[in-house]
Amino acid sequence: MAFPQNFPGKNYTAANELPNNAVRSLLVDSNNILWIGTENGVVKKENDIFTYFFEEDGLALNSCWAIAEDRNKKLWFGSYGEGVSIYDGFKFRVVSEKDGLVHNEITTLFPHGDYMYVGTSNGASRIDINTYKVHSFKIPSKEGLFRVQGFFEYRDQIYVVTYNSGVFKIVQKNNVAAMVKVNDHEYIYSVLVDNNSIYSSNKGFFTKNDLAEYVSEKDPVPAKKLGHSIIWDHVKTAGNKIFAAAWGIYDTNGGIYEVVKDRMVSRASEFNILSNKVISLAYDARFEKLYIGTKDAGLYEINLNPQIKINAIHGKNILGFAETENTSAVLLNDALLLKNSGNDDKISLDQFKKWQEEYVLNTKLPLPKHTDHFYEMDYSTKAGDISFYDIKVFQNIYWLNTNVGIFAINDSGELKRYLPLHSEEINFTEAGNLIETNPYGGVRLYRDLDAFKYTYFTPEDPHTPTMVVNSLRQGSKTYFLSVFSGLYVWENNGFKSYLDDGIWKEKKLKHITPLENNIAVSNEFGDVFIVNDKAEFKVLKKIPRAKIQGNSISFLKQYRGSLIIGTEKGLTLYKDHRFIFLDEEQGLKQPLLSADVDHNKLSIGSENGFYSIDLEVVSNPEALVDEVKLKEVFINNDKTPLGEFVNKEELELPHNENTLLFKLSTNAHPYPHKLTYQYQLNKDDSWSLPSPKPEIFLPFLPAKNYDVAVKVLDKSTGLSHTQSLLHLAILPPFWKTWWFGLAVMSLIIMLVYSVYRLQIRQTRNFEVQKGLIQKRFEETKMEALLAQMNPHFIFNAMNSIQNYIMDSDIDNASSFLNDFAKLIRLNLDHCTKPSILLIEEIEYLQSYIRVENTRFNNRIKVIFDVDPLVDVYDVEIPTMLLQTFVENVFVHAFPPGITDPTLKISFKSLSENLLQCKIEDNGIGFATNKGNKLHESKGITLVNERLSLLGYDVEKAVQVNCQKDKGTTVILKLRV
Repeated sequence: MAFPQNFPGKNYTAANELPNNAVRSLLVDSNNILWIGTENGVVKKENDIFTYFFEEDGLALNSCWAIAEDRNKKLWFGSYGEGVSIYDGFKFRVVSEKDGLVHNEITTLFPHGDYMYVGTSNGASRIDINTYKVHSFKIPSKEGLFRVQGFFEYRDQIYVVTYNSGVFKIVQKNNVAAMVKVNDHEYIYSVLVDNNSIYSSNKGFFTKNDLAEYVSEKDPVPAKKLGHSIIWDHVKTAGNKIFAAAWGIYDTNGGIYEVVKDRMVSRASEFNILSNKVISLAYDARFEKLYIGTKDAGLYEINLNPQIKINAIHGKNILGFAETENTSAVLLNDALLLKNSGNDDKISLDQFKKWQEEYVLNTKLPLPKHTDHFYEMDYSTKAGDISFYDIKVFQNIYWLNTNVGIFAINDSGELKRYLPLHSEEINFTEAGNLIETNPYGGVRLYRDLDAFKYTYFTPEDPHTPTMVVNSLRQGSKTYFLSVFSGLYVWENNGFKSYLDDGIWKEKKLKHITPLENNIAVSNEFGDVFIVNDKAEFKVLKKIPRAKIQGNSISFLKQYRGSLIIGTEKGLTLYKDHRFIFLDEEQGLKQPLLSADVDHNKLSIGSENGFYSIDLEVVSNPEALVDEVKLKEVFINNDKTPLGEFVNKEELELPHNENTLLFKLSTNAHPYPHKLTYQYQLNKDDSWSLPSPKPEIFLPFLPAKNYDVAVKVLDKSTGLSHTQSLLHLAILPPFWKTWWFGLAVMSLIIMLVYSVYRLQIRQTRNFEVQKGLIQKRFEETKMEALLAQMNPHFIFNAMNSIQNYIMDSDIDNASSFLNDFAKLIRLNLDHCTKPSILLIEEIEYLQSYIRVENTRFNNRIKVIFDVDPLVDVYDVEIPTMLLQTFVENVFVHAFPPGITDPTLKISFKSLSENLLQCKIEDNGIGFATNKGNKLHESKGITLVNERLSLLGYDVEKAVQVNCQKDKGTTVILKLRV
């Protein structure tokens, strides 16, 4: 069957991507970037990213009628009014009449060697592409404008083609380039050199001449006129096809044409181009794309060799495909098309209805009834209301199930069999038995179709398939898929439910296909399972819908181990973890109604035709992306000149310039929307989430070194390209730098050293102070000793001895003298010690009290009370603290009027490290206006000073309680 092929394309207009619908000039440069010259600005189209240039960007004039690229890869834009603009990728340079250009209205540009030849509406110039020196050719004297329409090269000579002044040759005269006329050909709009021939466009026709004749002919254009309209531009493709851009100005016979055997054949229908004002062309040889500029409808992009070919059948939906050994079939919504040995047959709905009516009229068998659990069928259905469900091939017979019955048709298009059965899904057993499914009424297996004999399997049996939506016969098994109850199989003369038998719990299944020795099954939610069901059932792999483009699966097919998945978004080919995706960008438009694989060709049914895909080409594509480059760089939202990033192994930025945006570009790609981008900041970091935008946004980068890498995943090939993009260093703030840290560390060391020196000085001062304190301590002890042994005390003691002698009381005198001598010795022994044992303090106090009490005729009763818990032979206390308080008792507490005077000295352990010493008397006590206080003798002052030097809180260590006529109590709490 021959169907007209349409070519996928896009139309860019002022309503979306273009600044103006009049596209005057086109160029595909050496980097496969398309440049579009319009009457209101220049557009750069790079992988479907559009960049715009206007006068404010440096363009001489927004109206651009010619574009060329010199061998230095600089772009030249000819304006119609302000000269030439030369673009080096960063800025524009303008060359105009003031620089020596012959005229500012540029009509054409022609690069050749070190020169750019410039054609204008009134003369030609040549510009040196290195020095920009302009040489304008002298115009022959002639009335009217010397309008240049084109240049071409022949035998190393440059020729100039004009509209109405003839054809000229550029020669050297006296070392100066000049134009020499070679013929008077007139009304030339454009020329195209094709090998040794030249196509020349005139008013309403074109000519084809031998080049040698064309440049030497003195007569007018030969009489043989070809074609029609006016051709403004030509391109020749890699397939040696010549396309012509035509606009008849005042005629309507313009459009896009292909020159075939010297005829102009319109391609407007195949390319879907409605404009008849086509004025510019460009061809991308790498991707076989034709660009067509119009005066009123913008730019068209046509894929001349698409991956997906469109076969148009207008007004028809393609519901299915099938092949027998000798024929192929296409199922339309209203007919079946058969191709048999070059003959095309069409079976219409009327024919299907006629076959049904003949069977109903002539059959002697009872017709199936809904009451007998057959799916309901209306025999009165009109031909126009017939619906096709599916087409299958079994034993070289086409089987079609419809809403008016099942038709079996042979290769010749003849009816082999009609069955009055309404079933949306049928299949066969290995033995050739027809299986008819009924959504609610069970399943029938037909043993004899002629006699209409069958075995009925009731829906009450859990192993009977119900709500069947798809089926597959593979080997000895016939599988059935239920949208509610999972997978069933016919095997060994019976049905089996995988769900009911606990083999596979998946319920909502929709599509199935063989996949080499396995099967692939999809569920209602878009997941696909690859299953092996040979010896035992095993799910080999689950492909989640997140890995598949689209959520609702339309069909599953296989090709040489590749799984083909059709969804509402497009087509996915999966094999060995590689996903290849095709969609509208490649020309595949929704809806996808059916699919079939025949050898290496995939046919996909849709509305108004079907698509043909060469699976051998699509499933093993070459890598299209092998380079990623920095296109633009923004630092803290400010665009940075790209030159700062070129040829640098590492870029260093201060800490406050740490928000970066890198805009990327890859080498030219035919399907740029299939590219997604990821980045990695360092080798051990995880990759970012894929993004369709060719950019990397890095906000607030911490101070660190980064080796930024980029990965580009190409969904059109299933391949990825990874490369290092940039070595980047964000410098830390000065307070985080090593030198600042070193300076701080040095400062800290100096500070510590200074503190250390200060501590040493303080320690030395402390030792000096300690020595002074110790000296003072010793002095205090000596003063205490001296205070105890004051002259008055000694005088009293000596006076007592004298009285004993005068009274001839030799015994008392001798005893008193012994006690006094012992007291003096103890004083001298203790005064050199910082502390003494408690027993030694008690002996000293007893000695002192005996001396003092002798003077009182021993009338003062003295009591010593020691807590049993206190070990007097182990506990030490400061030397000579208690004597002062005992002395006060004898000096102040007991005047002669006191009866039964008593002194009690007790020692009690308050805790393990604290001893209480209590001195009590029942003397006169005393009271003052400021409260009771012990007599402030010099001895007590010295005691307080000693306790303070020993680190005591004197207020807590010494407590005195005095009450008039009730005595005095002194309590000392000492550390032991």
